[in-house]
Amino acid sequence: MLVFHVSEFTKNTEKVFNAALTNEVIIKNNDGNSYKLLPMEQKGKSPFDNIPRIKLDITTQEIVEILQECRAGI
Repeated sequence: MLVFHVSEFTKNTEKVFNAALTNEVIIKNNDGNSYKLLPMEQKGKSPFDNIPRIKLDITTQEIVEILQECRAGI
């Protein structure tokens, strides 16, 4: 965890933003309040990118057919 005072943050904004990509960053102001800086998801990345993939010997058409059969039974 990295802690920056608000004055240091305003002088080194880019440095603090870059640090927040790999560390938890806390910014403290003069009133004693603290704020956590979190990076937003980068544009173009899928929320499914971190899900492990498995290799199945099945075609897209077979998956569609299985889903259609399941839905027809409901």
